[in-house]
Amino acid sequence: MQPQKLTSMKTEMKVLLYLKRNEQSEKDMCPLMGRISIKGRYNSTAQFSCKMKVDSKIWNATSQRCTGKSKVATSTNREIEKLLLLLRYRFNEFLEDGQKFSAEDLKNAFQGIAAVQMTLLKLFKSHNEELALCVGVNRTQNTYLIYDKVYRGLEKYIHSKKKVSDVPLKQLDMMFIEEYDLYLKIECKYKPATRIAYLKVLKKLMNMATCRGLVPSNPFKGFKSERPKQTKRYLEMDELKKVMMVELDHPSHILARDLFVFSALTGVCYCDMRMLSDSNIVKQADETIWLQLKRHKTGTPENVRLTDIPITLIDKYKGIDKDGHLFPMPSYTTIRLHLKTIADKCKLGHYFSYHQARHTFGTTICLGNGIPIETVSKIMGHCSINITQHYAKVTERKIADDVRSLGSCIDKNFSLAGIELPPSRILRDYSQRHQKPRLGKKKKSVIEL
Repeated sequence: MQPQKLTSMKTEMKVLLYLKRNEQSEKDMCPLMGRISIKGRYNSTAQFSCKMKVDSKIWNATSQRCTGKSKVATSTNREIEKLLLLLRYRFNEFLEDGQKFSAEDLKNAFQGIAAVQMTLLKLFKSHNEELALCVGVNRTQNTYLIYDKVYRGLEKYIHSKKKVSDVPLKQLDMMFIEEYDLYLKIECKYKPATRIAYLKVLKKLMNMATCRGLVPSNPFKGFKSERPKQTKRYLEMDELKKVMMVELDHPSHILARDLFVFSALTGVCYCDMRMLSDSNIVKQADETIWLQLKRHKTGTPENVRLTDIPITLIDKYKGIDKDGHLFPMPSYTTIRLHLKTIADKCKLGHYFSYHQARHTFGTTICLGNGIPIETVSKIMGHCSINITQHYAKVTERKIADDVRSLGSCIDKNFSLAGIELPPSRILRDYSQRHQKPRLGKKKKSVIEL
């Protein structure tokens, strides 16, 4: 048996394939084994299992292939070619790195173990451990739970679909990402927004690996996933009025509606609503009542003046929460279910989430009533006005009001002398004239003598 040689510069790799005959079955099937030998600057050997069984009757030890043209022999030889091709690819990767490696390292990389190289799940787990230490400092518990959920989903995919314990970072390519995206779509039945969230976490992880020099470039470069359809993220004025005026008989539905209306009239998001207390209510010298807080997400100040309805809601639920907060806040999932019921009773034709109350405040309440976007940005506690532009959209009502105001401004400030006079008769007669086509000048004839 002559090993098959794969050479590159001074380092040479040989792969020997043989049958493990001491484990031959009754049907003459033997496990196919392999031995990697690396000679050159670093000499080492390693044995591995090819994870296939071959009929000993058709195995040719010299050519290391199955003889004949049967379907079994052809498919087995095809798998062997794939195996050797992958080994050659991994071998070339180690050579390009220029670092010392052994046959055992090459075997691990080939089988997806990669004990020496940094692997995907190992890096992900290390990142989550670092993130857990940041909880309560500059990260929230929910952020850690999201990353942990993505990690467990990725681990399940690698174990169940790839049939390996882990994947080296350098094996991540466009095909891996596309297959993982397809797995999230077909197997997990995730919607586009959820799939984008999962892939966004993985892309961030690969950016970190690129910055640390673990991979030469991010494999996500050039990848585009299916984008969810853009939907309206705020309620129109008439839709908000329907929500405020709908008759509800269940106390939980009334509470969910009241909390949504408070956020729609103040712009306070759900996580900040949970932490509101009497210390956030400030009465100014002009007798106006303001809500002052620091956003839990960014730490920026958010100041908004309270109108009659928010003040009434605060008085309505004051003293009910056991922890001394202004409102007894149910879980986000519970409020979302109640808001679906309210949307059905209002016959809006679509559902809305609790966070859309903040978008409604920025778009319908503020911009729709002529408040400048710079002021809206300060009221909502945004770090940049670019974020406010994502929240606040120009509505049809706002366009109609602005165009009506522009028309009034033009009519008020401009006039045209003689606009009331009828058109001149000369113009009418001129329009009825028929112009004769202009003829070119006649050339003078020249008489030659």
